[in-house]
Amino acid sequence: MKHLVLAILICLFPFFQSEAQSFSKHQFQKDFDILQRIYEKANAGLYKYHSKRETDSIFQANRKRIRNGISYREFYKLVWEVIDFTGSCHNDLFYPDTLKNALRQQRIFFPLPLKYIRNKLYTNLAWENMPAGSEILAINHTDATSFATEVSRFLSTDGYNTTGKYAFLETNALFFNVYLAYGPQQSFTISYKDSSGITQKTLEAVDYKTAIGNYRQRFIPDYEKNVPDYSFRLLDQTGLLTVSTFALGGTKSDGHQKYARFLDSVFTDLKQKNIRNLIVDIRENGGGNDPNDLLLYSYLTHRNFRENKSAHTLFNKVPLKKYYLEEEKNEIKELEETLKEEHSVLKDGKYYQNETFNPVWTPKPNAFSGNIYLLISPFVASAGSLFASMVKSDEGPVVIGQEALGGYYGHTGHIPVTYRLPNTGLRLSFSIVDLEQDVQKLPDQRYGDGIKPDYQVEQTIDDYLGDKDTILEFAKKLLMH
Repeated sequence: MKHLVLAILICLFPFFQSEAQSFSKHQFQKDFDILQRIYEKANAGLYKYHSKRETDSIFQANRKRIRNGISYREFYKLVWEVIDFTGSCHNDLFYPDTLKNALRQQRIFFPLPLKYIRNKLYTNLAWENMPAGSEILAINHTDATSFATEVSRFLSTDGYNTTGKYAFLETNALFFNVYLAYGPQQSFTISYKDSSGITQKTLEAVDYKTAIGNYRQRFIPDYEKNVPDYSFRLLDQTGLLTVSTFALGGTKSDGHQKYARFLDSVFTDLKQKNIRNLIVDIRENGGGNDPNDLLLYSYLTHRNFRENKSAHTLFNKVPLKKYYLEEEKNEIKELEETLKEEHSVLKDGKYYQNETFNPVWTPKPNAFSGNIYLLISPFVASAGSLFASMVKSDEGPVVIGQEALGGYYGHTGHIPVTYRLPNTGLRLSFSIVDLEQDVQKLPDQRYGDGIKPDYQVEQTIDDYLGDKDTILEFAKKLLMH
């Protein structure tokens, strides 16, 4: 391992200084071919949203674009374009830590945190006489719309969703993604509009530590500060249940047991007090552990259900083991033991989940029987979006907000794996279980959509800076009618 890291550093030394070639065309092509083999052997969601012919075509087209003199970053972009095409929010592609850390020392990064609202970019930090909330018109002579499109490419979502991609422009992923899109920069010329008119200002590029420091100083409305993992309060005769994550531990963990007691107490209280309206806020919920999503749903539904209608992998023996990155001792052995137990039904070359691991759930005795209003956002994914899809699938609940980045009809998740491409050291991470979720077909939900709201509600920049929770206020007004 030490020899591999040293070799990568030696090869990439010129790249630290410029966008010079780091590897030969042959080395890049070999890694690209290994990527394709890994995906074909291990990724059960490879053809979930596109046919084999379409997927093979993008592999072939991007391989042809690998030319002599291509830079490491340009190769990354070719690989990422193929990965993103497959459409899973669990897809990731990482630079080697050695390279990423070396880049972070350089003053090449965009300095400002941003906010993306209603298809526009705004500054989210007062900086050198540029007020927070200034609308960005162009960056380095690229109009804001094109800039947002290019930078948002480096976040993968389920299916054909784009709202989640743009939402991540306002996270700390922005800084490295600007680098991926445009390469190292010495400065950024920003054209922006505020109350005094249109102004152009040139900002010096910063190192990554400074960019993250600026991000931590960004404006955050009070209602987004110090949000707990879960909470409950009464708003007059309406319950407000917030569950910001399902990453609370598995069935036997203390975190899950505490959460289970909390839910039972909340829904017992709602029933005893005859509360008829309940707002469930999962806008920050990007997923987590089973069965925390299903447990909450069992308090909101009146049907029997399963986690999924079907779930399968392509293997129960890890393929291409020499490229598999074991992050824990005996990881491959334990993974294979788990798959042979849980995915033991071989059918048409796929290993389907044993039904003992997909039990039927029944509604809780104190399940809520009133009006349910579910608040979602583009950040809702994985177990969060599985939960949201089930709630929307039921008749009665009203969904408010923006389309979630997680898929309505299914996703590829459950078990993450990581492979390392041998020449470049790029780390490829994805999940291996393709699931069809236990939801009904709805006219406003096409295959490949995220969970769509019944009421599309989005803030304005004035609401955001004015600390107004537009989505929650809309829900409160709606339930009064």
